[in-house]
Parts: sequence; C-alpha cells; structure tokens
Amino acid sequence: MLRKILFFIFSLSLLTSSFSLAWAGKLDQEVDELKRIQDTNNKTLADTVQAVTSLRQEMQELKGSLEELKHFFQEGSQKNDKMINEFDYRLTGMEERVTLLHEQMQDFLNKSQAPGKKGSKSEESEESLYKHALSDVNTQNYKVALQTFDKFLQKYPKSSLADNAQYWKGEAYFALKDFPNAVLEFQKVVKKYPKSDKVPGAILKQGYAFFEIKEYMDAKAFLQKVITEFPTSEAASSAKEKLQKVDQILAKGPVAPAPKK
Repeated sequence: MLRKILFFIFSLSLLTSSFSLAWAGKLDQEVDELKRIQDTNNKTLADTVQAVTSLRQEMQELKGSLEELKHFFQEGSQKNDKMINEFDYRLTGMEERVTLLHEQMQDFLNKSQAPGKKGSKSEESEESLYKHALSDVNTQNYKVALQTFDKFLQKYPKSSLADNAQYWKGEAYFALKDFPNAVLEFQKVVKKYPKSDKVPGAILKQGYAFFEIKEYMDAKAFLQKVITEFPTSEAASSAKEKLQKVDQILAKGPVAPAPKK
C-alpha cells in the first residue's frame, strides 16, 4: 500500500507539471491570437479568456493541494485515501474544462473567422446566434445552449458552422452526464458531416461516453476507430491514453455496466 501511494503521488506530480506547461503554452498562444483578431467587446471571447485565467489560478491551487497531500502522507493521516480521490477528481475535471476551452478557441480561429462571414445581416445573425450558444457552453449553461444550438440548426441547416453546432450539442449532453443522448448527438456529426474536422472528436467522445457508463467493450471499439481512421489527429492521442485505461479495467475481468437512469 505504501509503495502504491508513493507511486501515485509521484505520477500526479509529473502529470501536474507536464499538464500545466503543455497547456499553458498552447493556451497562451491561442489567447494572444484571439486578442488580435477579435473585438475586445466580444462577450464570448471575454468569457473564454476569463475562464482560462480562472483555470490557471485553480492549477496553482492544485499544486498546493499536492503539497498538502504529501504532508498528510508523511504524517500517516487517515485522510490520505479521501484526499487522493478528491485530487484525482479535480485534476480530471480540470482536464475536461481545458479541452472544452481549447476546442472553443479553435472554433474562433478557424470557422468563425473564415472569409466571407461578414457579408449580409443574415450571415451576421447566423454567427451571432452560434456564438451565443457557444458562450452558454462556456458558462456551463448547458440546457440553454442545447436550445440555442437547436434553433441555430433549424434556422441555418446549411451553415458552415452546422457541424460545429451539432458537435457542441453532444458536448452539452456529455457535460450534463446524459451519456446516451451524447452518443446519439455525436453520431449525427459523423453521419451528417462525414468530412467535418469535428468527426474524430465526435467518435472520441462517443468512446468517452461509453466509458462513463462502464460499457468498456463499446468504448474500446470507438477509441480504436479513432486511432485507426485518424491516426495523426489530436483525438487519436487522447484515444490511446483512454484505451490504456480501458484495457487495464478489462484485464481485471468482466465489469457490470452502470445502471440505467
């Protein structure tokens, strides 16, 4: 048990360090780029930048928690197991939030700034509605975001942002822990927009959703699909990491799926 806890603390130390440096550098570059191309009064961008700042502060607090964890371990406190679990939960949640922010920034840098988006009033309304929905995701108003994305897809089914809107519907359901509906919405991305750059991420999140409900064989199938069909994508790298966890769980024997709500 002692060796296991020591290894866990050492792994968390490395993970926190590498995670912080890698994402901080990438987010710094993207925030700087966004500041150059977006109006400073853009509410969606302001919310995103604010979230990044808040996230960095939380990462600093997390480092403090690690030191506190070491202190308790050295004293042989009975709170060790609980503290380790809480630390792991916070780190996992932070990683998911950083991923969402990263994807939002990519949306701004790519499609939202594509040539020809500032034509008619109709096109401006189209972009405004999409950003409104994305802002709701960023501020964790997921149910409102779902309604806004539905409105967007009904009003602008041929929009160049339609695949993004469909993808973010899946993300909203995933954030609400409605994993069955998340799988269905992500599948619509794959079926309706097969050439979209959101397809690898949609398949990846389907795998994540099955993982959350303990359908590990289905999770493995979707994760492997990302790796096979999109080997050079960022989604493939994430799929490989998740697949390792799936294989570790399956190696221990059959696992009962999560109860249906």
